[in-house]
Amino acid sequence: MMKFQTIQKCLGGTLMLTVLVAASAALKPSIAGAFSPNMAQELNLTPAQQTELDAIRENTRTQAEAILTEEQLATLAGTTGRDRKQAMGNLDLSEAQRTQLQAIREESKTAASQVLTEEQQAQLQTTNRRKNRREDLAEELNLTPEQQTELQSIRENARTRAEAVLTDEQLATLEGRTGRERMQAMRSLDLSEEQLTQLQEIRDDSRAAADNVLTDEQKAQLQEMRSERGNRHRGNQ
Repeated sequence: MMKFQTIQKCLGGTLMLTVLVAASAALKPSIAGAFSPNMAQELNLTPAQQTELDAIRENTRTQAEAILTEEQLATLAGTTGRDRKQAMGNLDLSEAQRTQLQAIREESKTAASQVLTEEQQAQLQTTNRRKNRREDLAEELNLTPEQQTELQSIRENARTRAEAVLTDEQLATLEGRTGRERMQAMRSLDLSEEQLTQLQEIRDDSRAAADNVLTDEQKAQLQEMRSERGNRHRGNQ
């Protein structure tokens, strides 16, 4: 049990970075457009599923763009990913447009759900809940787009370094697992003392790098959140 607590401590900084990096958006993407390569791998989508979801995404995009004015479309031209989400927040959408876009989102969500298995739907719901918490926290800390980009880079670097510490067998144990399930899988990894030391170094490096990105006010706010989380964890033991 002590060893697992050490594992949790080593990974804590990386997990907090995951919480920090997501950007808030005025309109959340449809489920059909939410499958990044990493998400597709986590859900273990088949080629046939990916093809169907790509078709749903393209249909959703076409319907959504038909609702926007030429000026609004010009604002979105050439933007993708996070930049597109941020641009959506500046479109000054009418209530009618918002209602139509919400209807399109619900339709695409229903269509995509029919493509996924029950297990994939459950895993996606868990991922979306975690994503919503990240977005809420990013908004609460009032992270700028530049800060979010830097923190995303730090998180990806920390993940790459952490995975390089693990053996192929250990990585295979973690494959396809996210959130609480991934933490539970860490129990069976039988990490060596050297691996624990390396993971601790990665945690310290990533936390220091993230602290350099945040303002003093944001760091104080984040520290308070960490303390509250620690108190809740101790209270549940």
